[in-house]
Amino acid sequence: MSADPFKEVSPEELFEAGKKFYFSGRDSANDPLLALSYFEKAAQMGYAPAQRLLGICLLEGQITPQDLGQAHYWLEKACQQGDPQAAYTLAKTMAQGQGTPKDWLRAYRLLNQPQVASLPEARALMLRLKEELRSLYPRLQAAILEEEKSLRLALEPKRQRFVPPFLAPGRLELGLEEFEIWLALNLGQVTPEDAWLALKKCLILYYDQKIPPDPS
Repeated sequence: MSADPFKEVSPEELFEAGKKFYFSGRDSANDPLLALSYFEKAAQMGYAPAQRLLGICLLEGQITPQDLGQAHYWLEKACQQGDPQAAYTLAKTMAQGQGTPKDWLRAYRLLNQPQVASLPEARALMLRLKEELRSLYPRLQAAILEEEKSLRLALEPKRQRFVPPFLAPGRLELGLEEFEIWLALNLGQVTPEDAWLALKKCLILYYDQKIPPDPS
């Protein structure tokens, strides 16, 4: 029986060895399939960077047959370990419906994590999701603005002049909670009444933070 060539080699060492075959350059011998075998072994040993790169290889299907199910599996594994690039890649596939049903809410939650949101490409995707959502439902935005106005005018006068920035006319600047409510309402995942009650809580909290209500 042949000895295991990977025995007693750390996943970090396997990953670095694989990179030398994966990235072509002056000091590397290009052999993507060999690189993939190193990445797979390191991924199986739980090394997040290898899991992420293996997932991307399976997603792209350039050096190995595309396997979207396995790509998602390994990207999820890396994502669970806090790998921001894996989370961004996973969010992108979910936003586009690549190998999975479109899931803008999960995509947005992944992108909203601090380490992920620090990536320029993640911020760009987050903005694109917001703009796509806004363009799909312009009439709903107008209806929510009207409801917000009614709610605000029912408050005491000194609190009425504050309009939440995410509801400013012509803009859609949503935090995570507002985005979840907005998306659930748009996609029919909750009733409009339930979504509006949840949004009301966000609005009232906003007003209370700006000017607390009178003690009376």
